[in-house]
Amino acid sequence: MQNFVTEETPLYQQLFDEMFDRFNLSAKVVAKQAGVSEVLISRFRKGKADLGTGKFLALLGAVPMEAREWYLSQLLGAKPGVSLRVLISAASPVERVEILNLIGHSFLEDGKTTESSELMSQAV
Repeated sequence: MQNFVTEETPLYQQLFDEMFDRFNLSAKVVAKQAGVSEVLISRFRKGKADLGTGKFLALLGAVPMEAREWYLSQLLGAKPGVSLRVLISAASPVERVEILNLIGHSFLEDGKTTESSELMSQAV
């Protein structure tokens, strides 16, 4: 009897697969532009094969900029070109209050750290 190991597909592969679906990308076109085989793309998307860095970057470079930015923002949790000012401006009044509270608390914590450091240096 065979023992099957079930591993969850890594996030970067799941997102790569989702990017192809979301942006209606053609594996044939992307493979040709990146210089890799369609089979390799299919296996990577299904989590059955991994890519070396060179092939992965070639594939990422072969997709449209909009798809690449979406992929990277999902993977890294950041949106390219979006500043903190834009995010705060888009926040609701309740979220802005939470932001101000967080900022206020961070200054209080910094003040406590500074006071502790000053007391320790005076003691020495």
